[in-house]
Amino acid sequence: MTEPWFDEQDYTEDYYPTPIYRCIQAELQWDAQAKVNEVCSLLANLEQRIMALVNELPDPHKRIDKLLDLFYTEWLFSGTSQDVPDFQLNSLCYLLQMHSGSPTSLAILLVHLLEVAELGGNLCLTQGDVMVHVGISDEEGYMIDPTNGQQSWYIIPENANEDDSEPLELVIGEEILKLFLAQQKWAFIGAEKFGHALSCVDMLMSLLGNDPYERRDRGYLLNQLDCPKMAKEDLQFFVDECPDDPTIELIQMQIAELSDYNNILH
Repeated sequence: MTEPWFDEQDYTEDYYPTPIYRCIQAELQWDAQAKVNEVCSLLANLEQRIMALVNELPDPHKRIDKLLDLFYTEWLFSGTSQDVPDFQLNSLCYLLQMHSGSPTSLAILLVHLLEVAELGGNLCLTQGDVMVHVGISDEEGYMIDPTNGQQSWYIIPENANEDDSEPLELVIGEEILKLFLAQQKWAFIGAEKFGHALSCVDMLMSLLGNDPYERRDRGYLLNQLDCPKMAKEDLQFFVDECPDDPTIELIQMQIAELSDYNNILH
């Protein structure tokens, strides 16, 4: 099942049932000039090509090989060694236009196309790395490096001990959007685009609720944006909710500095 063909439509939230479309739509929150319609049309073109593989190649192994060949050899999606800011490489809009991306953006796109091909891919985290997992059965499947398409086949023995297996954290559904926003937040902070990072925090809080760690990050960003009173409130909330956090002394020092600043103003 794929997304409907988009043709000169307004891409409202109702049109984004899958994570990749929600990530694309999210970019409008910090980039009002994001070419969402154009990017969604580019994605729809890729989907049409992938949909044809379902009937052409009923064998899932051959279908995976063909999909990866299209993705990395014909369409030339890849990571990059060029000096491109992380926030651009994380962007799905940038990826679909330039075909270069970060491991996360490439994985989000590849997983989406695997779903279109009825292969059931999942974004996963293993030892801190972003990978793509395709399970052919409960015991067999592929692990794919999203930056270059390198794949490894695995078979889990019948008597395998779960304690001996490599930990694998699947990131599915709304968790993909959360991962995308979190990575963009830190990329924007690294580039000192604090307003953009604040947009990411606001969206994360709409998904996570009054999360103390997002409140902490919002406090930091508000301080950078010269809003000390609101920054102090967020940082104090974090201290109250997470008194045992290892960074608590640093946060308390920041609160004291903000209090001194407010006293000077008054």
